[in-house]
Amino acid sequence: MDTNWSRTTRILVILALAAVAVWLAFLSGPLLDAVIIAALLAYLLDPVVRWLMAHSQATRGQAAGFVFAMTILLLLGIPAVLGTVAVNWVSRLGTDLLTAAEEIEQWLFQPVNLLGFTLQPQDVLDRLQGLGADLLAALPGGSLNVLSSVTTNLIWALGVIVIYYYLLKDGPKIQPWLISLLPEKHQPELTRLANEVNWVWGKFLRVQVLMFLLLFVLMVMGTLLIVGLFRSGLLRWSPLGFIVLLLLWYTAIQQLDNLWLRPQILGRKLELHPGVVFTGLVGALMLSGLLGALLVVPVLGTVKVVGRYIHRKLLGLPPWPEGQPVLGAEEAQETTPAAKNDGLETEEEGELLYPAD
Repeated sequence: MDTNWSRTTRILVILALAAVAVWLAFLSGPLLDAVIIAALLAYLLDPVVRWLMAHSQATRGQAAGFVFAMTILLLLGIPAVLGTVAVNWVSRLGTDLLTAAEEIEQWLFQPVNLLGFTLQPQDVLDRLQGLGADLLAALPGGSLNVLSSVTTNLIWALGVIVIYYYLLKDGPKIQPWLISLLPEKHQPELTRLANEVNWVWGKFLRVQVLMFLLLFVLMVMGTLLIVGLFRSGLLRWSPLGFIVLLLLWYTAIQQLDNLWLRPQILGRKLELHPGVVFTGLVGALMLSGLLGALLVVPVLGTVKVVGRYIHRKLLGLPPWPEGQPVLGAEEAQETTPAAKNDGLETEEEGELLYPAD
């Protein structure tokens, strides 16, 4: 008795699975940000895990556990260090900051003459505060809402930490497993396609780290320079001018990042036109916020790689022109020895084995 599915049955099953996947993605929307952040962090630190495995006798699980512990300690230590620095700066500039706050308050609450009428900003602010207090008092269960929000944020942070650990430990198993589910004759070219996508994301994350360090150095050096000039008396401005100058410096650095660094450097490294990168950054920032703006460039690079592959397949051409260099070939060769240590041994039939750690 023939139990093989017909072509129609296969198409219906694929459509049903796609509908279920879309439905699950819609339901898991709040968790999507946590998964993306955890995946980026694990992908960024995967070379560190591989380096530890190559220079020690540690298994993948042991190296991933060590990197995970160091990451948590670093994430806990950064707020403490920044808090200490902020407290020291505030204590040194406390008088100047208080003076600046008083000047800002006096400037904001000056009477405004409009068409013969005098507006008192303080009266308007008092009325808005009273209205806000009435609205909060009218809302039932305000404390429960606050508690629910705090609980949700804690669960989200815990989800990021847990997902990050398991992706750091077992992430290299995902790509071979997915490719093994496909027909064997298509596996070589899809492996190359996956390696090219991996090259795009790896290049993006490395460049992004360098850009972050560059911007951080510029912010710190600019802040120290402005504070030094102000305290030495070379800048004879009021504390309000000091605050405004700092805000202008931070804004200039942010615009440098958005208008030049990302379009030019990322566009050149990922072989994308700077205009396309800039348009994608603006659109993503408007539609999906900071996380979308962070991810839009590698997504555009991925779309280019996959779109080129689909285009050539639709035209009946070889997926890659003859002689075209293989993107990510060096990374793939470097990960081959590590993949064996991960337990990703392959039999002649192509079945992936996952021995216990």
